[in-house]
Amino acid sequence: MDLESLNALIQENNIDEVLAQIIKQPKQKYSQEEIDEARDNLMLMNDRVFFVTFTDNKNNHIIEALTNALRKIHKLLPIPPIKKTTVQNATLLDILGHGMVGDLLGEANMLNITLEAQKEKQGGYAVRGILTSSNAMRLQFNSGDNYTEAPDVIGINILGFRLPELAGEEMFCSRITRSVYDSGKPFLADKYSDYFIELPKMDNWSKSTLPEEYHDLWDICCIFKTKIKDMKEVIHMQAIANPAALDLSKAVETTVLGSEFMDETMKRKKEWLEVFEYFGKQIQKNEEKIKEKIEKQIKEEMILTAIKNGVPSDVIMIMCNTAGIMEFRLNELKIQAQSA
Repeated sequence: MDLESLNALIQENNIDEVLAQIIKQPKQKYSQEEIDEARDNLMLMNDRVFFVTFTDNKNNHIIEALTNALRKIHKLLPIPPIKKTTVQNATLLDILGHGMVGDLLGEANMLNITLEAQKEKQGGYAVRGILTSSNAMRLQFNSGDNYTEAPDVIGINILGFRLPELAGEEMFCSRITRSVYDSGKPFLADKYSDYFIELPKMDNWSKSTLPEEYHDLWDICCIFKTKIKDMKEVIHMQAIANPAALDLSKAVETTVLGSEFMDETMKRKKEWLEVFEYFGKQIQKNEEKIKEKIEKQIKEEMILTAIKNGVPSDVIMIMCNTAGIMEFRLNELKIQAQSA
Protein backbone atom coordinates (compact mmCIF):
# COMPACT_ATOMS: atom_id res chain seq x y z
CA MET A 1 0.00 0.00 0.00
CA ASP A 2 1.31 3.46 -0.91
CA LEU A 3 1.67 6.42 1.44
CA GLU A 4 -1.39 8.21 0.11
CA SER A 5 -3.63 5.20 0.71
CA LEU A 6 -2.31 4.77 4.24
CA ASN A 7 -2.75 8.46 4.98
CA ALA A 8 -6.35 8.20 3.73
CA LEU A 9 -6.95 5.36 6.19
CA ILE A 10 -5.51 7.43 9.02
CA GLN A 11 -7.78 10.34 8.10
CA GLU A 12 -10.74 7.98 8.36
CA ASN A 13 -9.54 7.04 11.87
CA ASN A 14 -9.28 3.37 10.86
CA ILE A 15 -6.10 2.95 12.92
CA ASP A 16 -6.24 -0.85 13.19
CA GLU A 17 -6.40 -1.16 9.41
CA VAL A 18 -3.46 1.24 9.00
CA LEU A 19 -1.30 -0.77 11.39
CA ALA A 20 -2.35 -4.07 9.80
CA GLN A 21 -1.32 -2.78 6.36
CA ILE A 22 2.07 -1.64 7.68
CA ILE A 23 2.72 -5.02 9.29
CA LYS A 24 1.82 -6.88 6.07
CA GLN A 25 4.47 -5.06 4.05
CA PRO A 26 7.30 -7.33 2.79
CA LYS A 27 10.49 -7.52 4.82
CA GLN A 28 13.36 -5.33 3.72
CA LYS A 29 16.67 -7.07 3.06
CA TYR A 30 19.63 -5.78 5.08
CA SER A 31 23.34 -6.26 4.58
CA GLN A 32 25.35 -8.18 7.17
CA GLU A 33 27.06 -4.91 8.11
CA GLU A 34 23.69 -3.26 8.83
CA ILE A 35 22.57 -6.27 10.88
CA ASP A 36 25.79 -6.34 12.92
CA GLU A 37 25.59 -2.61 13.64
CA ALA A 38 21.95 -2.87 14.71
CA ARG A 39 22.77 -5.86 16.94
CA ASP A 40 25.66 -4.05 18.66
CA ASN A 41 23.44 -1.08 19.52
CA LEU A 42 20.61 -3.12 21.01
CA MET A 43 20.11 -3.27 24.75
CA LEU A 44 17.84 -4.99 27.24
CA MET A 45 15.60 -1.89 27.38
CA ASN A 46 14.55 -2.69 23.78
CA ASP A 47 11.06 -4.28 23.79
CA ARG A 48 12.02 -7.22 21.57
CA VAL A 49 15.24 -7.99 23.48
CA PHE A 50 13.31 -7.84 26.75
CA PHE A 51 10.53 -10.09 25.43
CA VAL A 52 12.76 -12.82 23.99
CA THR A 53 15.08 -12.76 27.04
CA PHE A 54 12.28 -13.39 29.54
CA THR A 55 9.52 -15.16 27.61
CA ASP A 56 8.65 -18.83 28.25
CA ASN A 57 9.86 -18.63 31.88
CA LYS A 58 13.45 -18.81 30.65
CA ASN A 59 14.99 -16.49 33.26
CA ASN A 60 12.59 -16.28 36.19
CA HIS A 61 15.52 -16.57 38.58
CA ILE A 62 16.81 -13.22 37.29
CA ILE A 63 13.48 -11.50 38.03
CA GLU A 64 13.64 -13.04 41.52
CA ALA A 65 17.21 -11.77 41.95
CA LEU A 66 16.27 -8.26 40.80
CA THR A 67 13.34 -8.15 43.22
CA ASN A 68 15.44 -9.46 46.10
CA ALA A 69 18.19 -6.95 45.30
CA LEU A 70 15.62 -4.18 45.70
CA ARG A 71 14.30 -5.65 48.96
CA LYS A 72 17.82 -6.13 50.29
CA ILE A 73 18.29 -2.34 50.31
CA HIS A 74 15.52 -2.00 52.89
CA LYS A 75 16.38 -5.19 54.80
CA LEU A 76 13.24 -6.99 53.62
CA LEU A 77 12.95 -10.77 53.35
CA PRO A 78 13.49 -12.48 49.97
CA ILE A 79 10.40 -13.28 47.91
CA PRO A 80 9.09 -16.84 47.38
CA PRO A 81 10.06 -18.53 44.10
CA ILE A 82 8.35 -17.17 40.97
CA LYS A 83 6.11 -19.89 39.51
CA LYS A 84 5.63 -18.29 36.10
CA THR A 85 6.03 -15.05 34.18
CA THR A 86 3.93 -13.54 31.41
CA VAL A 87 5.79 -11.20 29.06
CA GLN A 88 4.12 -8.75 26.67
CA ASN A 89 5.13 -9.09 23.02
CA ALA A 90 5.06 -5.40 22.14
CA THR A 91 3.75 -5.24 18.57
CA LEU A 92 2.39 -2.14 16.86
CA LEU A 93 -1.15 -3.40 17.34
CA ASP A 94 -0.51 -3.96 21.06
CA ILE A 95 0.85 -0.49 21.67
CA LEU A 96 -0.98 1.81 19.25
CA GLY A 97 -4.10 -0.21 18.61
CA HIS A 98 -5.10 -1.75 21.90
CA GLY A 99 -2.79 -0.53 24.66
CA MET A 100 -0.39 -2.37 26.95
CA VAL A 101 -0.89 -3.90 30.39
CA GLY A 102 2.74 -4.27 31.44
CA ASP A 103 6.06 -5.60 30.16
CA LEU A 104 6.23 -8.53 32.57
CA LEU A 105 4.05 -10.09 35.24
CA GLY A 106 5.63 -12.54 37.67
CA GLU A 107 3.46 -14.75 39.87
CA ALA A 108 4.64 -16.31 43.11
CA ASN A 109 2.79 -17.67 46.13
CA MET A 110 0.46 -14.84 47.25
CA LEU A 111 2.63 -12.36 45.35
CA ASN A 112 2.47 -10.57 41.98
CA ILE A 113 5.44 -8.71 40.52
CA THR A 114 5.07 -6.21 37.69
CA LEU A 115 8.09 -5.02 35.76
CA GLU A 116 8.06 -2.12 33.28
CA ALA A 117 11.15 -1.18 31.28
CA GLN A 118 10.58 2.23 29.67
CA LYS A 119 13.50 3.53 27.63
CA GLU A 120 12.11 6.79 26.22
CA LYS A 121 10.71 9.62 28.33
CA GLN A 122 6.95 9.42 28.69
CA GLY A 123 4.75 12.16 30.15
CA GLY A 124 2.84 11.07 33.24
CA TYR A 125 4.87 7.91 33.64
CA ALA A 126 4.63 8.01 37.45
CA VAL A 127 0.85 7.54 37.15
CA ARG A 128 1.31 4.74 34.61
CA GLY A 129 3.70 2.92 36.95
CA ILE A 130 1.28 3.09 39.87
CA LEU A 131 -1.65 2.04 37.65
CA THR A 132 0.26 -1.01 36.41
CA SER A 133 0.96 -2.28 39.92
CA SER A 134 -2.61 -1.42 40.99
CA ASN A 135 -3.99 -3.59 38.18
CA ALA A 136 -1.84 -6.46 39.45
CA MET A 137 -3.58 -6.28 42.85
CA ARG A 138 -6.67 -7.92 41.36
CA LEU A 139 -4.88 -10.83 39.69
CA GLN A 140 -5.24 -14.21 41.44
CA PHE A 141 -7.98 -12.59 43.53
CA ASN A 142 -11.73 -12.20 42.97
CA SER A 143 -13.90 -9.45 44.39
CA GLY A 144 -15.71 -10.73 47.45
CA ASP A 145 -13.01 -13.24 48.39
CA ASN A 146 -11.33 -13.09 51.78
CA TYR A 147 -9.29 -9.90 51.46
CA THR A 148 -6.49 -11.30 53.58
CA GLU A 149 -5.85 -13.63 50.64
CA ALA A 150 -5.31 -10.78 48.16
CA PRO A 151 -1.79 -11.06 46.72
CA ASP A 152 1.02 -8.73 47.72
CA VAL A 153 2.25 -6.60 44.80
CA ILE A 154 5.72 -5.32 43.99
CA GLY A 155 5.91 -2.87 41.08
CA ILE A 156 9.31 -2.39 39.44
CA ASN A 157 9.86 0.43 36.93
CA ILE A 158 13.23 0.62 35.16
CA LEU A 159 13.46 3.96 33.38
CA GLY A 160 15.89 5.31 30.81
CA PHE A 161 15.06 8.86 31.91
CA ARG A 162 14.66 10.92 35.08
CA LEU A 163 11.22 11.06 36.64
CA PRO A 164 10.12 14.67 37.33
CA GLU A 165 8.33 13.60 40.52
CA LEU A 166 11.67 12.33 41.90
CA ALA A 167 13.77 15.33 40.87
CA GLY A 168 14.86 15.95 44.46
CA GLU A 169 16.00 12.36 45.07
CA GLU A 170 19.70 11.70 44.53
CA MET A 171 19.61 7.89 44.70
CA PHE A 172 18.95 6.06 41.43
CA CYS A 173 16.37 3.79 43.07
CA SER A 174 13.34 5.06 45.01
CA ARG A 175 10.84 2.93 46.93
CA ILE A 176 7.27 4.28 47.05
CA THR A 177 4.87 3.11 49.76
CA ARG A 178 1.59 4.24 51.26
CA SER A 179 1.59 6.08 54.59
CA VAL A 180 -0.76 7.85 56.99
CA TYR A 181 -0.67 11.51 55.95
CA ASP A 182 -0.52 13.13 59.42
CA SER A 183 2.00 10.80 61.06
CA GLY A 184 3.89 9.49 58.05
CA LYS A 185 3.47 6.00 59.51
CA PRO A 186 3.64 3.28 56.80
CA PHE A 187 0.27 1.83 55.77
CA LEU A 188 0.34 -1.67 54.17
CA ALA A 189 3.94 -0.94 53.14
CA ASP A 190 4.82 -4.60 53.66
CA LYS A 191 2.08 -5.56 51.19
CA TYR A 192 2.39 -2.96 48.41
CA SER A 193 5.62 -1.36 47.17
CA ASP A 194 6.60 0.40 43.95
CA TYR A 195 10.21 0.88 42.91
CA PHE A 196 11.34 3.46 40.36
CA ILE A 197 14.87 2.90 39.03
CA GLU A 198 16.18 5.93 37.10
CA LEU A 199 19.14 4.63 35.09
CA PRO A 200 20.55 8.12 34.21
CA LYS A 201 21.05 8.82 37.93
CA MET A 202 23.59 5.98 38.01
CA ASP A 203 25.98 8.39 36.26
CA ASN A 204 26.15 10.37 39.52
CA TRP A 205 27.40 7.31 41.42
CA SER A 206 30.01 4.60 41.27
CA LYS A 207 29.75 1.16 42.78
CA SER A 208 32.48 2.02 45.29
CA THR A 209 30.57 5.05 46.61
CA LEU A 210 27.35 3.10 47.20
CA PRO A 211 26.49 1.24 50.41
CA GLU A 212 27.20 -2.48 49.99
CA GLU A 213 23.50 -3.40 50.10
CA TYR A 214 23.09 -1.61 46.75
CA HIS A 215 25.81 -3.59 44.93
CA ASP A 216 23.60 -6.46 43.70
CA LEU A 217 21.06 -4.00 42.30
CA TRP A 218 23.85 -1.93 40.73
CA ASP A 219 25.24 -4.98 38.91
CA ILE A 220 21.85 -5.94 37.45
CA CYS A 221 21.01 -2.34 36.47
CA CYS A 222 24.33 -2.05 34.62
CA ILE A 223 23.16 -4.83 32.30
CA PHE A 224 19.86 -3.04 31.65
CA LYS A 225 21.72 0.22 30.98
CA THR A 226 24.40 -1.07 28.60
CA LYS A 227 24.45 -1.65 24.84
CA ILE A 228 25.41 -5.12 23.64
CA LYS A 229 28.71 -3.89 22.17
CA ASP A 230 29.79 -2.44 25.55
CA MET A 231 28.62 -5.32 27.75
CA LYS A 232 31.95 -7.12 28.30
CA GLU A 233 33.81 -3.87 29.00
CA VAL A 234 31.19 -2.70 31.52
CA ILE A 235 31.26 -6.06 33.32
CA HIS A 236 35.04 -5.73 33.65
CA MET A 237 35.11 -2.02 34.57
CA GLN A 238 32.29 -2.31 37.12
CA ALA A 239 33.68 -5.54 38.58
CA ILE A 240 30.26 -7.14 38.20
CA ALA A 241 30.18 -10.32 40.28
CA ASN A 242 26.49 -10.86 40.98
CA PRO A 243 25.62 -14.26 39.42
CA ALA A 244 22.17 -13.08 38.26
CA ALA A 245 23.70 -10.04 36.52
CA LEU A 246 26.22 -12.26 34.72
CA ASP A 247 23.44 -14.69 33.75
CA LEU A 248 21.42 -11.75 32.45
CA SER A 249 24.32 -10.56 30.32
CA LYS A 250 24.72 -14.03 28.78
CA ALA A 251 20.96 -14.32 28.22
CA VAL A 252 20.86 -10.97 26.39
CA GLU A 253 23.86 -11.85 24.22
CA THR A 254 22.28 -15.21 23.35
CA THR A 255 18.98 -13.50 22.56
CA VAL A 256 20.41 -11.18 19.92
CA LEU A 257 22.60 -13.79 18.17
CA GLY A 258 19.76 -15.44 16.24
CA SER A 259 19.22 -14.30 12.65
CA GLU A 260 15.46 -14.77 13.00
CA PHE A 261 15.47 -12.48 16.03
CA MET A 262 17.36 -9.76 14.17
CA ASP A 263 15.07 -10.04 11.13
CA GLU A 264 12.00 -9.52 13.30
CA THR A 265 13.63 -6.75 15.36
CA MET A 266 14.70 -4.75 12.31
CA LYS A 267 11.31 -5.28 10.69
CA ARG A 268 9.60 -3.85 13.78
CA LYS A 269 11.98 -0.89 13.86
CA LYS A 270 11.10 -0.21 10.21
CA GLU A 271 7.39 -0.42 11.12
CA TRP A 272 7.86 2.14 13.88
CA LEU A 273 9.65 4.54 11.55
CA GLU A 274 6.84 4.19 9.02
CA VAL A 275 4.19 4.86 11.65
CA PHE A 276 6.00 8.02 12.76
CA GLU A 277 6.34 9.11 9.14
CA TYR A 278 2.67 8.53 8.34
CA PHE A 279 1.36 10.28 11.42
CA GLY A 280 3.92 13.05 10.94
CA LYS A 281 2.51 13.65 7.47
CA GLN A 282 -1.01 13.65 8.90
CA ILE A 283 -0.08 16.19 11.58
CA GLN A 284 1.57 18.38 8.94
CA LYS A 285 -1.55 18.23 6.78
CA ASN A 286 -3.76 19.15 9.72
CA GLU A 287 -1.50 22.08 10.58
CA GLU A 288 -1.63 23.29 6.97
CA LYS A 289 -5.44 23.05 6.98
CA ILE A 290 -5.62 25.07 10.20
CA LYS A 291 -3.26 27.68 8.74
CA GLU A 292 -5.33 27.92 5.55
CA LYS A 293 -8.54 28.23 7.59
CA ILE A 294 -7.08 31.08 9.66
CA GLU A 295 -5.80 32.87 6.56
CA LYS A 296 -9.20 32.51 4.90
CA GLN A 297 -10.93 33.91 7.98
CA ILE A 298 -8.62 36.93 7.93
CA LYS A 299 -9.33 37.54 4.22
CA GLU A 300 -13.07 37.19 4.78
CA GLU A 301 -12.87 39.74 7.61
CA MET A 302 -11.13 42.15 5.20
CA ILE A 303 -13.83 41.64 2.56
CA LEU A 304 -16.58 42.06 5.17
CA THR A 305 -15.00 45.34 6.28
CA ALA A 306 -14.75 46.46 2.65
CA ILE A 307 -18.45 45.73 2.06
CA LYS A 308 -19.44 47.65 5.18
CA ASN A 309 -17.36 50.65 4.06
CA GLY A 310 -18.91 50.75 0.57
CA VAL A 311 -15.81 49.69 -1.38
CA PRO A 312 -16.70 49.38 -5.14
CA SER A 313 -17.97 45.91 -6.16
CA ASP A 314 -15.23 45.38 -8.79
CA VAL A 315 -12.56 45.84 -6.09
CA ILE A 316 -14.39 43.40 -3.78
CA MET A 317 -14.54 40.85 -6.62
CA ILE A 318 -10.77 41.13 -7.09
CA MET A 319 -10.33 40.54 -3.34
CA CYS A 320 -12.63 37.46 -3.55
CA ASN A 321 -10.75 36.01 -6.52
CA THR A 322 -7.43 36.50 -4.74
CA ALA A 323 -8.76 34.85 -1.56
CA GLY A 324 -10.46 31.99 -3.44
CA ILE A 325 -13.90 32.98 -2.11
CA MET A 326 -16.81 31.76 -4.22
CA GLU A 327 -19.86 33.84 -5.14
CA PHE A 328 -22.22 32.05 -2.73
CA ARG A 329 -19.85 32.87 0.17
CA LEU A 330 -19.66 36.50 -0.98
CA ASN A 331 -23.45 36.69 -0.87
CA GLU A 332 -23.36 35.31 2.70
CA LEU A 333 -20.83 38.01 3.66
CA LYS A 334 -23.07 40.72 2.13
CA ILE A 335 -26.03 39.50 4.21
CA GLN A 336 -23.81 39.43 7.28
CA ALA A 337 -22.67 43.01 6.59
CA GLN A 338 -26.25 44.23 6.27
CA SER A 339 -27.33 42.63 9.55
CA ALA A 340 -24.32 43.93 11.50
